[in-house]
Amino acid sequence: MTAWWNGLNASERRTLSIGGIALVVILGYFLVWQPVHQESARLQEELRTQRALLAWAQPTVAEIRAMGGVFDAATEGEDGEDNGGQALFALADQHARQAGLGQVLRRVEPSGPTGARVVFEQIGFDELMRWLASLRDQHGIQANQVTLRRVELEGRVDAQILLEVPGA
Repeated sequence: MTAWWNGLNASERRTLSIGGIALVVILGYFLVWQPVHQESARLQEELRTQRALLAWAQPTVAEIRAMGGVFDAATEGEDGEDNGGQALFALADQHARQAGLGQVLRRVEPSGPTGARVVFEQIGFDELMRWLASLRDQHGIQANQVTLRRVELEGRVDAQILLEVPGA
């Protein structure tokens, strides 16, 4: 390699040297600088998005807490059991998971100041009825609206339930 280099005249060596330096600069730009710069821009955009989400979520959290606060007065079950000031949607989620229904529980969300909407997929009908009866007996919570859809598996349904505390 050295013999080949020394065999070149000065203008050829200079041209190859400049070309090699240009190649290193170009490769450095496309392999290092540009990916780092693009990732930095993506992360800055993601940070702006997350900050906007936080700005939106902070008042929403206060609103959700206020919903829970409205429910606080109604969280004592018929048997006198105190639910610790827990919002209905949180209580429904916790109660479903404790009953072993976490695998089929898809969504629990607030519905109005004292309600909760619960969605199950492919839940056993008998399990669902036991869970609803347990909510009624232990916490005084009633299902005001129940929508069931039969699925292919025998004895199982998709369910959407609106839970409320009577008189709350």
